[in-house]
Amino acid sequence: MLREKALTFNEELESQFGKREIEGNFALEVFKLHSLFFAMEHTKFQNELVEIVSREELRSNQMSVKNTLTKLYQKIEMVEPTLAGVFLNKTFDRIDGNNLYKMVVLFERYGLTREEYRNHEAVVEFFNTLIDEIFGGSKGLDLTPPGLIQLMIQSLKISTGTVYDATAGISNITVSAYNFAKQQGGEVSLFGQEINEELFIIGKLNLFINNILPEKGDIKLGDTISDPKWLDNNRIKQFDYVLTNYPFGVRDWGYEFAVNDPFGRFELYGVPSKSQGDYAFILHALAALKNTGKAAIVVPFGTLVRGATERKIRSILLKDDVVETIISLPTNLFSGTGIQVALLILNKNKPTDKKGKIQFINAEGDYERTRTQKFLNQEHISKVTASVDAYENKERYSRIVSIDEVSENKFDLNPSLYFVNVELDTELGKIVFNKRKYETETKSLVQMDKIAGIIRGVNLPSRRQIEAQNGEGYPVIQIRDVENGEINFGKVDKFPIQTRDIDRVTAKPGDILVSSRGTQQKIAIVPEYEGEYLVSNMFIIIRIPSTSDVNPIYIKRFLESPVGQYYFEVNQSGSVATVLTPSDIKSIEVPLVPLEQQNEMVRQLEEADDLIRQANENRKEQYLEAYQKLGFGAALQKN
Repeated sequence: MLREKALTFNEELESQFGKREIEGNFALEVFKLHSLFFAMEHTKFQNELVEIVSREELRSNQMSVKNTLTKLYQKIEMVEPTLAGVFLNKTFDRIDGNNLYKMVVLFERYGLTREEYRNHEAVVEFFNTLIDEIFGGSKGLDLTPPGLIQLMIQSLKISTGTVYDATAGISNITVSAYNFAKQQGGEVSLFGQEINEELFIIGKLNLFINNILPEKGDIKLGDTISDPKWLDNNRIKQFDYVLTNYPFGVRDWGYEFAVNDPFGRFELYGVPSKSQGDYAFILHALAALKNTGKAAIVVPFGTLVRGATERKIRSILLKDDVVETIISLPTNLFSGTGIQVALLILNKNKPTDKKGKIQFINAEGDYERTRTQKFLNQEHISKVTASVDAYENKERYSRIVSIDEVSENKFDLNPSLYFVNVELDTELGKIVFNKRKYETETKSLVQMDKIAGIIRGVNLPSRRQIEAQNGEGYPVIQIRDVENGEINFGKVDKFPIQTRDIDRVTAKPGDILVSSRGTQQKIAIVPEYEGEYLVSNMFIIIRIPSTSDVNPIYIKRFLESPVGQYYFEVNQSGSVATVLTPSDIKSIEVPLVPLEQQNEMVRQLEEADDLIRQANENRKEQYLEAYQKLGFGAALQKN
């Protein structure tokens, strides 16, 4: 009933102001008014607010509504100083009285009654429903899904102590932790920080309407990396639990500040990459943990496998033995993006039986779904947490791996690397790939770089370089120019290219072009052609030096096989969207059988594909024949 009321209210709100306006500054004023009407029924504020105006009188005073609201907001911020600047701020200043009055009227017509505002559950449900409706799927706000929040909380079994979120957003993670602890008969204190002022305000209001602010929790405004607000003796304050879903792949994250970080967060691990802020937030979370503390951090897959500086940081985290569990999760958990994430669990005080080890859990298949999005329900959450608690090997789901084994894998933490049997979705259906059998029983395995040159394509010019026409113009093959394994030379665009070695990045007949980004792979072989075409850096070129030993089509077919798809899956890296690098391709192990066997495999697969093509043609003919018998076949013609 209350959810339906909130939905109706939101529909009327959009009808009155328009969806775009509501997602802007108007949204803040909606949540402020909701919180005001809550405060007017709250024992701490009620008497002083009603002295100014009753709720009924507020509606009847159209001409002075902004002035009256200013007085009400001033009183709330005076009675509760931690709310200073939350109600009265620049967004309130910018909105005119007429629009505020319209909002008041909408609350009176479609919002909660005074009696309902005395019901805590009603107030929270109305608030949360409006959050989902106004911001759900919004490009500007990617809310942490409720199921993922519960997985974070339940994985750490939070019941008492202190909980901190360094990138708190609207405080939905910390509030959920508070409510979970309460259900378990415990109580936690909440601490948060948020850089975005609008999210910070909503986060404050969230704590306020949940009766958490100020005695049981608070959130502060500021940049967590360059201006951390929660300090003890000028050091990062430490907590029992850290829960965070930080912004992925942030470039302007505060590198210059971190180089001379006065809080010592990066001293033992090194400063993260200037172009990738992920590990800045991970190391901040670690610094914010007590010596007995645990953290649950949502990370993109790239953080588990990227090289250079990030590999070094991972290696030190593993040597320090603070990584306890890595849970790979389904794609499409977040609205508007198919990005795959993992849950990284850190523990500064691992029990003896977990020391020197990491648990990998493959929960990629644990989800329900709507038409456009996947989600975790309690059944999936319980399955994962039960596996975390059991801490044992379970075929294709949980594996306990020594840090020595991770070291042998260059400190890559992609869970798929550590499962002997991996289930793959292929064009042949679900295939279970046994990595150990492949590596020990397949004959004549060689690394790709032993039989081919591996080359990254040429960087495309910036818009400024294109406008200035700096460099000689060349046609450059991009991802969009490849469809169904074929290069459409007729649509290739020209770019002004500056590079010292044009020949190296020029497409040569027999080159295998490979691109893998997220779940999308494209593979094509360069045919004989006229002219000169370059290959963009969206592709990696596999260049076979001699076709007398290796058939390029054989390599293409191998990469398209379930084994090739496995290597694509475990080797991809990236900040947000995962991509293949030349190093990933170099390390792929290929069975180098004699050329005759290679050619025979190619022939057999092409024959199988011909069967499919012929079957599809036969199917079309039978369909059209059936339609003909029904009398409308003449109106249809194959194109």
